[in-house]
Amino acid sequence: MSTLNFSIGILSWQGYDSLVNSLISYQKNGLSLLTNQKFICLPEYTKEGLKIAKKFNYQPIVIKKNKGILHGFKNLAEQMPSGPLLLLENDLPLIENKQTTYDQLKTSIELLSMPNVIQVRLRNRNNPGEPFVALKKYKSYWSNTFVSRMKRFLRPLKAEKLIGTSTYVISNPDKRHPDKIYAISNGFYRVPSSVLNWANLGILVDRKKYLDIIVKKAEETNTKKKINGFKNIEIELNNSWWRKQKFDIVVAPGLFTHNRLSYRGY
Repeated sequence: MSTLNFSIGILSWQGYDSLVNSLISYQKNGLSLLTNQKFICLPEYTKEGLKIAKKFNYQPIVIKKNKGILHGFKNLAEQMPSGPLLLLENDLPLIENKQTTYDQLKTSIELLSMPNVIQVRLRNRNNPGEPFVALKKYKSYWSNTFVSRMKRFLRPLKAEKLIGTSTYVISNPDKRHPDKIYAISNGFYRVPSSVLNWANLGILVDRKKYLDIIVKKAEETNTKKKINGFKNIEIELNNSWWRKQKFDIVVAPGLFTHNRLSYRGY
């Protein structure tokens, strides 16, 4: 298979067992062969992390002190080349085969160039892994039960914000929510940011938009909730600004599941 026009960037603070597990899957299922631009950002780096990066032929980006997810992803993106960036954390193994990986990435890169698309989600819809708390929230509001109907009646705005999560729960989300979910082709859906939050896990983004819009806004936004005392982008962008931007999110059938092999403090 030919290479594609994108770069891979992995953020890996601790969790080297998860990192190796993911890198083996990228090697086995062809992802690492689809680009020569491959990077691993290592906050609080160690010799072991550098050794792993060298073994799998990824360029290490080292940070002496961990300052959280936002800081790590910003440093990673700043040192990656212009164009589409596949951003991953270290506990996202690839669970699809070589042909599916190639086909989905090729389509995702094409769809990312659409005018309003801010990210393509590549977390596997059938097997997203844990945790994924939005799935239970969606079911609690949109199941065909009396309790769910009452929740939608009493909290219509909350129910609406969960609509985008339907792409991970039901087979034909565009039929259930035709005003918000739009089928593209081959299992890809287009969803407005008004009904689906920003996600960090397994995303394809344009480098310039990511740094100039997403990272910039997250840096400017102050919230009480943090992860290990630091910003993580998802929390900062879960707000009215995001929902009013009229961004489009493309939800792919997905390539990656979430599988953390050891505890990292959050």
